[in-house]
Amino acid sequence: MSTISPAHELVLDHITVRFGGLTALDDVSLRVPEGRVVGVIGPNGAGKTTLFNVVCGFVAPGSGTLTLDGRTWRPRPHHLNRLGIARTLQGVGQFNGLTVLENVLVGARNSRNAGARNSRDAGARDSRDAGAGDSRRAGGEKGLRQDALAALQRCGVADYAHAHPGTLPYAIRKRVELARALVANPRILMLDEPAGGLDAGEISWLADLIREAGTTVLLVEHHMDLVMSVCDEILVLDFGRPIAYGTPAEISADEKVTEAYLGAAA
Repeated sequence: MSTISPAHELVLDHITVRFGGLTALDDVSLRVPEGRVVGVIGPNGAGKTTLFNVVCGFVAPGSGTLTLDGRTWRPRPHHLNRLGIARTLQGVGQFNGLTVLENVLVGARNSRNAGARNSRDAGARDSRDAGAGDSRRAGGEKGLRQDALAALQRCGVADYAHAHPGTLPYAIRKRVELARALVANPRILMLDEPAGGLDAGEISWLADLIREAGTTVLLVEHHMDLVMSVCDEILVLDFGRPIAYGTPAEISADEKVTEAYLGAAA
């Protein structure tokens, strides 16, 4: 698949997930090397979101292992941000009682909690006084705000910074969701149906954003034009089983994929 060192990739190895008598994932393996855009496609109910939930720690596999940076890993949802993993949702999961800017600040603050604690611990070990520590924290909050505004600008929605999400069109809220994920500068960006509800122009903009993200991307998406235009490799699932893996050209030419997914969507 890739010559990238296993010390810099996420690996799912023979993952199986069962919910009662239903097998949601059946012996699924996937490598997500650093800096690559890897897509996961398949018909409704194929297990795509379950795979995401395994990576995020919301679902524990019945068998199989995950490794991150060459080490066995048991994901926990509350550890994702400190590990540099950010995920968007199929819809929009924003806090309507907060402004757009405040929503993005949630992502910024969470991504830096560990670093802030480390800075304070280091400060406690040197000879600086508490006043200097207060100054650092104040500067840090200003920096977070600047980062949040920059993420909104990057996603083309900075003009809505002081609006509340519930008052905005769906396509704008999707951009806010992306800004909240990107503000953390994640090493792995997980996008779950990011093109849902977007028109052709918005999808074209999204494709450019993914190409220019400068990070590892794991993408679940139904819009095949988007998947084929941005992904380096694609995993195809059908009823929880992996039926194909390869480049967009290889996937497009695979008869099993045409029958299971592309043909069904035609």
